[in-house]
Amino acid sequence: MHADKPRLEGITLRQASLADLDLVCDLAQELNLIHHQAWPDVFAPPASPSRDRLHWQDSMLGADRAIFLVEDAFGQSLGFIALSLIEERHSLLQPMRYGRVNSVCVCPEARGMGLGRAMMAQADDWAREHRATDMRLVVWAFNEQARKLYQELGYEVLSHTMGKRLA
Repeated sequence: MHADKPRLEGITLRQASLADLDLVCDLAQELNLIHHQAWPDVFAPPASPSRDRLHWQDSMLGADRAIFLVEDAFGQSLGFIALSLIEERHSLLQPMRYGRVNSVCVCPEARGMGLGRAMMAQADDWAREHRATDMRLVVWAFNEQARKLYQELGYEVLSHTMGKRLA
């Protein structure tokens, strides 16, 4: 935690609507940049925010998905969390309804204020309201800061996705 940054004073979370789509697209450029810088062979570089418009639109439409914006006391958006519900109905697995964190974004200037924790708590509440019994997420191996936060919040490794280059 950064000692010089305020902690959640005047912070609000609200569900995004289609009117917020351009804002989400702009904020998501930070996600693009972080991922592209870490693994440029896997992740596309940031581009015009409109490139990802359909992706983020799909992430907020429907009863089984939502995006929540975190805002300061002046209405300035500082980040977002994108969520979905999954109905597991596979013959080899127990039937289950779980929430999935698809993306978490916090503006660089707002990091260390507890916004990630606040958004993850909102995710838990949203999933419970939708009768989910578990929460899941995927975090890339390079993202040590996010992995640490998720472990502190009680997440544990359920599986490992492994890969290799075929060059």
